[in-house]
Amino acid sequence: MTQITVTIGRRNYAIACGDGQEERLRALADYLDRRGTELSAGIGHVSEPLLLVMIGLMVADELSDARAEIERLRDAMLASDAAVAETLNTLAARIEVLAGRFECS
Repeated sequence: MTQITVTIGRRNYAIACGDGQEERLRALADYLDRRGTELSAGIGHVSEPLLLVMIGLMVADELSDARAEIERLRDAMLASDAAVAETLNTLAARIEVLAGRFECS
């Protein structure tokens, strides 16, 4: 277990993470810091706890949108797979008919 320091909202936080996860954690903290900076610029000064809650809600909203998009893409892929399977079955049946005609000749 490694401990690193990340900065969010000009405050440093010591965070423990698994070995090899340091850069990922820093990138996530940088993302939250950028979102907080953007939010603060748009709404002005708010208390730190309120700002962190608002950042959390924004990130949760993004996650919800991403999950919905993944579900939509999964459904589209499954529908596409079903269409491909149906087409292959139709082609296989057609090949069997054609093969039967050649066997009779």
